[in-house]
Amino acid sequence: MTGSQTSIEPATGIRLRLDMAYVGTDYHGWQIQPDLRTVQGELRTRLTRLLGRPVTPVAAGRTDAGVHARGQVAHLTVANANEAERVERALARMCDDDLDIFRVRRVSPDFNARFSATGRSYSYQLTQVRDIFQPHAWYLYQTVDRAAMARAAQDFLGDHDFTSFCKASSLKDDGNRCRISLCAFEWTGDSAIFRVKANRFLHHMVRNMVGLLVEVGRGERPVTAAAAALAARRRSAAGRMAPAHGLFLEKVDYPAALMAGNPDGT
Repeated sequence: MTGSQTSIEPATGIRLRLDMAYVGTDYHGWQIQPDLRTVQGELRTRLTRLLGRPVTPVAAGRTDAGVHARGQVAHLTVANANEAERVERALARMCDDDLDIFRVRRVSPDFNARFSATGRSYSYQLTQVRDIFQPHAWYLYQTVDRAAMARAAQDFLGDHDFTSFCKASSLKDDGNRCRISLCAFEWTGDSAIFRVKANRFLHHMVRNMVGLLVEVGRGERPVTAAAAALAARRRSAAGRMAPAHGLFLEKVDYPAALMAGNPDGT
């Protein structure tokens, strides 16, 4: 991911929260990139048309190319109540069919979609039976050992250094520890949804976790593979990365106090 989420915003005004969903198939990720269709770029174009000045929303997470969202959150600041009403009334109707702004609300001026978040939840869809009408699931081509995958996933729970599961160029200067509170598979017939929740995620972290767990399910790694990869703190220890098309950003959590409105712009 490249570029910046910097927004040209008024010094004072009304902070708006955008709740949205999108199908990531035809987007080159969230973040603006030159000459490529991105979610942030599409929103910036429409907001600029609506407000007559450049406005770039800032998201809770910069999803990669091909990754979907059911519960992405972004914020922007408008100058006054008139601009807020225009965004609330018109923005959703200006979006293409693969992008849905399902809620616009006024929040505390201290609300920041990215830095105020206290938790994020992702899901990843897998299937053992090819179905052309289920394009957002990773087709595994073979049956897997579900029990082994479930046992291996449990080693991700808790507070760990996820250096092995992060894109090397995206490692954080402030450390790579994440606290996982949910990590489990839900199977229905031959298909599964892998659900994971944490206080934060690193770049490619969920896809790398899924990739390793599938290797365990195929018998290519032991059930202790997750624990071993965490301890190694080396990207090569985690193995292959799952494809983008199965990943969904499901939900972002925030403190309730920041959800208070700001109707007068003060």
